[in-house]
Amino acid sequence: MGRAVTGASSRIPSRAWWIAFAGAGGLLGVFAVTLAWLLINGVGIWHNNNPVVWALDIVAYDWWIGIACGALLTSAILRLTGASWRSGIDRIAETTAILAAASAALYPIIHLGRPWLFYWTLPYPNTLALWPQFRSPLVWDAIDIISFLGVCLGLWYVGLLPDFATLRDRAFEAALAEADERGRTRRLTLMKAQTYGILALGWRGASTHWERWLMATRTLSALALVLVVSLQTGASVMLAGSVLPGWHDTLLPVSFLAASLLSGVGVTAALTVLVRRALHLDALITERHIALMAHLMLGLGLASAYCYATEIFSGLLHGDAYDRAVLVRRLSGSHAWAFWIIVVFALLPVHLFWFAAFRRSGRVVALVGLAAAIGSFGDHFMLLIVTLSHDFLPSSAHPYSMGVWGLATLAGTIGLFLALLLLALRTLPMVSIAETRRVAESHRDGRPRGERAPVPAESAQARLWGVSAEFDDAGALAAAAGALKERDFGARIETYGPVPMRRVAESLGRPAGILPLLALGAALAGGLAFMGLCLYASGVDYVFDVGGRPRFSWPAFLVPSVSFGTLCGGLTALLALLVQNRLPRLNHPAFAIPGFTRASEDRFFLAFEAAGPRFNPARIEQALARLPQGRPLTIRRVPL
Repeated sequence: MGRAVTGASSRIPSRAWWIAFAGAGGLLGVFAVTLAWLLINGVGIWHNNNPVVWALDIVAYDWWIGIACGALLTSAILRLTGASWRSGIDRIAETTAILAAASAALYPIIHLGRPWLFYWTLPYPNTLALWPQFRSPLVWDAIDIISFLGVCLGLWYVGLLPDFATLRDRAFEAALAEADERGRTRRLTLMKAQTYGILALGWRGASTHWERWLMATRTLSALALVLVVSLQTGASVMLAGSVLPGWHDTLLPVSFLAASLLSGVGVTAALTVLVRRALHLDALITERHIALMAHLMLGLGLASAYCYATEIFSGLLHGDAYDRAVLVRRLSGSHAWAFWIIVVFALLPVHLFWFAAFRRSGRVVALVGLAAAIGSFGDHFMLLIVTLSHDFLPSSAHPYSMGVWGLATLAGTIGLFLALLLLALRTLPMVSIAETRRVAESHRDGRPRGERAPVPAESAQARLWGVSAEFDDAGALAAAAGALKERDFGARIETYGPVPMRRVAESLGRPAGILPLLALGAALAGGLAFMGLCLYASGVDYVFDVGGRPRFSWPAFLVPSVSFGTLCGGLTALLALLVQNRLPRLNHPAFAIPGFTRASEDRFFLAFEAAGPRFNPARIEQALARLPQGRPLTIRRVPL
């Protein structure tokens, strides 16, 4: 399984990849020209006007954030529920979330007009002793984006740690083979092995490593779930708390969340089909994965349709004249195309998935997923543009039309997303190797692999680090560890393998630690600290009241406080994982175990590390060779 994933990128047709990358590069070129023109002329090139001060820039920002939130929420829910079929989807969903968030993060920066001064939005007192306006959504966006990228990157990187170790070992094997064949190793091959080695941080696959890894991924997934719900509902509550017709609706947070989930799942489904076809991973991303994504889109499409129908009937039945006027403009005004894009692209196509034939068709699932993303763009355009262009007074109405530079900016961010995605396809495993192996380990064929008899130690006279035994499955390793853990060999027992080994960890009696409690404490402390900072800055040190709000209006600071709290919790979870596992440690004596590179693929190792004068390697070898159950394939002495 691991070989199938690690070798998948080499199966991408080079010509097709370069053509696609050239197209993405062309869009990036358009983006560069657009940014240059924007810096010369200002953000007015997007056709922003009064009252439509939020135009295509904020529409595109919300659209990208919705995709990122939907994709991250998909991965988080799959990890928290422990769905066995998530191995083909979670990595793609997390990558989608990161790339979409990176595309979204550009908009608040370039919207400033002077993007090189973006740090002015960060919460620090500047040289004029002024604080940022914490009631401003611009500050919220800065905190939300930084928090989202921090938590999402943390979850993505923690999930990649075992896979980086696999890539490190494969690159190391390739370097050795190249040295044997050619007499020397090419610099590129050696650099590849070194790069993956640094990224793996010395991951060895110890049983305690795996237990803490599982705990860290679940903790980060829980934090991601809180962050996504807070970010999406927080932005919509901000709109719903206004007096503008079309926004003043308590259903808006639910509508926001349902639409973003639909777009995020849709893009994730489309990319899943793309990865399956491009990397020839039909055995890992099966029709079942495609069908389950179709089911998700059908359920979310029904939820979105319910929200739209409820909003329409609510406006018609008990809305005031202004709400009904906004509803009429949405259905038949100059921008009515946005509403009908929602209907045609987001709400209707998902009903194809009532039929099993369409759910099993990768092409249909991909097209419906992309259509859902297009419909989501129409939703954000309708919600923002139609509402802002006409509020209560006819004298304040002003028409809005999309300009070429706004569309070019959107196309440029799509080019950035595609370019980064294509680079990821060529360099990273887009399907989790560790999760795939977990599934494969639970469906082993039972056939023995490798030699069965212990072999003599090659280093009988050398100073020893310990004694290792090699096994072909986790069950044999657990039996051996359970039988020998109570015997006094003057050694510390450690186990290594390519997948989590719950039975081994339980038999050794080593708890995974208090990582979730540390993350929870850091999240609460970070959120309360940021809330205190906002209250102090806005209510005591720099009183700048806008709109007659209360001096200590804590609800206005709740969204960035929750975002910052989840960021603190995510960073603490990542730091606790590394500290408890004593990582990074790029060199470890366990790497000297003969054949240890297979510990990241299909072999399990039991190591007795010398821990005092009572260490007796001959006694350990005899005990391993006489095991009634879980007899090792090989027994080796490991030099220091």
